[in-house]
Amino acid sequence: MSNMMERLEKPLMRIADKVGQQPHLNAIRDGVVGALPLVLIGSLFMLVAQPPLGSQDALAKYMASPFVGHLLTGFRLLVGLVGLYVAFGVAHSLARRYDLDALSAGLLSAAGLLMMNGMAIAVPVGAEAAGKFLPMANLGSGGLFMAILIGLLVPEVQRLARKYKLEIRLPAGVPPAVGRSFSALLPGIIILVPLWAVVHLLGIDLFALISDYLAKPVMAMSKPGMSVFLVMLAIILIDSVVWLLGIHAVAILAPIQSIWLMNITANAAGAGLLNTREALQFYIWVGGSGATLVLPFLLLRAKAVGLRAIAKVGALPALFNINEPLIFGVPVMMNPSLAIPFILAPVVALITTVVATSSGLVPVPSLVVPWTLPGPIGAFLSTQGSWAAVALSLVNIALAALIYWPFVRAMDRKMAAAEAAAMPATPAATGSSA
Repeated sequence: MSNMMERLEKPLMRIADKVGQQPHLNAIRDGVVGALPLVLIGSLFMLVAQPPLGSQDALAKYMASPFVGHLLTGFRLLVGLVGLYVAFGVAHSLARRYDLDALSAGLLSAAGLLMMNGMAIAVPVGAEAAGKFLPMANLGSGGLFMAILIGLLVPEVQRLARKYKLEIRLPAGVPPAVGRSFSALLPGIIILVPLWAVVHLLGIDLFALISDYLAKPVMAMSKPGMSVFLVMLAIILIDSVVWLLGIHAVAILAPIQSIWLMNITANAAGAGLLNTREALQFYIWVGGSGATLVLPFLLLRAKAVGLRAIAKVGALPALFNINEPLIFGVPVMMNPSLAIPFILAPVVALITTVVATSSGLVPVPSLVVPWTLPGPIGAFLSTQGSWAAVALSLVNIALAALIYWPFVRAMDRKMAAAEAAAMPATPAATGSSA
């Protein structure tokens, strides 16, 4: 096991290093992660609008009140416009990496996403003439792929415009803000005018094209069933192997975050997609990668003093899905004794989760909540109050404990024997010095 992991370490380190330096993947990560606080706040509006507790009659009466309508407006303006925020964030991040004007890149990207959105005809009310309005559907999770694409395109156009001197440059004495505005003028025309012509003159729905070729296949692979099992199995295996090699898996899995965000926001509208960060965090990776919530509590019963000491340090962070103290302290990384349960426990949890959600016994998460919530609590809140979700999280925790237990006992016996063998040396050394 250790020899195999050593052979894997170098190529995976190279991959992690390349991913960590790739500007486009990093820009996608920054844009998606930057939008998460807004999605989280929007989800809080939804939680208050549809509280998970209370009788059905009281809940129905409460949801019919005007106050709930105002709460849902807050949800729609935050979660429903997530594509707009991601477009700005992706362009801002990539432009900053290219040493371009990040603010103009973000604004042009947001404007481009709006420009691609076709206007809809409003239904006339009474004698009033029909007007046009801007649909929000393409500015939310449904337009997330297009938001990422326009966020990557704008800085590239700006970079080429600078390279070929397609910028309006003002004298040195002009205030920097004014100079930046004029330098973004020609790249803005190059981006926005063709988009306007394609969408509003030729009537081509770019969102539908992207959805057909990119979004629909991804969403199909996120529906509970065999396809989502294979996709999430690959994610889990990559995550576990990378962590076992001592590499932080966030660098490798960063591009997937945009898919997780798209899926969870789509679930708020009833899409029923399993491949989300919340499903992984609260059903499968309870306690962190490798489903390690149970590990410190098993180690508290260890005979080896060193293991008990690490367990005391790692137990509280593990409750909140922070398991670096365990991975680097036990250690789990480069440790053949724990490699098998570190991989097997989340795989078993994935199987139970896919079966439970595919059969309709447990709902998929539909709200973004803080990833640091303890597993059952996060499952309860992210599913808008499902006790079945809590039960699934607890079942997976129990299964992880059963899987880890024999391996922990074997490792404990080995380390306790090593500690016992070292004990006689301490009194001897003390006596000689006296």
